[in-house]
Amino acid sequence: MHPAPTIPLAREIMNSPVSCLGCHEPIEAAIHTLLRRGFSGAPVVDADGKLCGVVSERDCLRVLASAAFHNQPEGTVEAHMTREVLSVEPTAELFRIISIFEDNAVRRVPVVEDGRVVGLITRRDLLRALSHIGEARVAHGREPRDIAAGRSAV
Repeated sequence: MHPAPTIPLAREIMNSPVSCLGCHEPIEAAIHTLLRRGFSGAPVVDADGKLCGVVSERDCLRVLASAAFHNQPEGTVEAHMTREVLSVEPTAELFRIISIFEDNAVRRVPVVEDGRVVGLITRRDLLRALSHIGEARVAHGREPRDIAAGRSAV
């Protein structure tokens, strides 16, 4: 018999290590990196490795649309990134992370410890974690609200 399911923490569902962009990197190079790797965005870190923003496809679209009329994309990642970044700590529980995604138009949330990016959680990671909880619920006859509350089957 499998152990009873528990609510996963960020550190258990995050992708790590994370490919980050440097804030002083040319935006054109960053766009090429995202395209080459198939990423829809990436965290941006300063010279000390501290999270300072995120570059998303939306940010890149703005840059490239402007560049279509004015030659090559110009500036650094820092000049074009989104500065207000929602992040979680490695001990954040799954349902807290889900609420961040539900309440905000984000595709990824960095996992940060002591200001440094240690992981990244995407919507797909949340779907995978919820699917595992559903499978465990069926295997153990427990309701999701009981799992979230830490109650065992009676």
